[in-house]
Amino acid sequence: MKKVISIMLVLLALVGCSSSHVTKLSAGDDVIFKGPDNVSYTKEDMYDCLKTVDAEVVIQDILEKIALKSPDVDIEDLNKQVDELIELYESMGYESYIISQYGSMDVFRDYYLSELLVQELGKVYVKENYDSLKADKPPVKMQMAIFETVEDAQKCIDDFNNGNTFDMAAVNNNSTNAPASSIYLDSDESLIYEVKDYINSTDTIGVSSIITYTTTSTDSEGKEAETNTYYVLNIESRDPEEFKDEYISLLAMNVSTDTVKSYFLSTHDISFYDQDIYLMVSNAYEVLK
Repeated sequence: MKKVISIMLVLLALVGCSSSHVTKLSAGDDVIFKGPDNVSYTKEDMYDCLKTVDAEVVIQDILEKIALKSPDVDIEDLNKQVDELIELYESMGYESYIISQYGSMDVFRDYYLSELLVQELGKVYVKENYDSLKADKPPVKMQMAIFETVEDAQKCIDDFNNGNTFDMAAVNNNSTNAPASSIYLDSDESLIYEVKDYINSTDTIGVSSIITYTTTSTDSEGKEAETNTYYVLNIESRDPEEFKDEYISLLAMNVSTDTVKSYFLSTHDISFYDQDIYLMVSNAYEVLK
């Protein structure tokens, strides 16, 4: 069901008629305050001032409201993330710097929460377009350990087969990295060809055989030397349905912000009560024209 989002400017009651391109402002001549030399400032003056706001601010506000209404956005979790970040910054002594940049911690909190809300729309976008966004080749969830010697790689495999966890087996046998459990796509540029080839040429679940990666270097005298690096994989799953939430988060990270913005602005009925505001947003995103 489409959600209707109306842009309501604070303190202003707007009644618009887009066909005439004229905005009717209720009681626009009402004076809000008076300045020196009896200079007055009316509701119409404030309205005209607010209309000069950057279209991105308007768009951000629209998207934030869409996120708040989405059942797929966990606002309690986002508030917890903001609280934890603020606690961290305060413990590191950054409070005075943040206040100097944002005016107050409350303003910073609202700003950061707004950013998180719009980021969450990336996940909502992926969920709503999951079938079309899934990679041609299914992702793999695995741990990957890297060794400088084939002996250490083999000891890792033996240690794992003897009941140790893969990450501890790797660390205990001189792995040069910490083999965290991660999701990898075939398009992932961090994977060397040999690892991709192994993943694609087998349907193995569990520990892999040793994968050798050879590089060639040339010294100052023109002599070539080969260096071998050895990879061992612990393939945990090849079925994205088993780690769908993590997969969605990964896909969301690879979707451009503009794609997400355009999608939600075009798929929700958005009511504009002012032609100038409409033009600002439509010029920023042609999908609204």
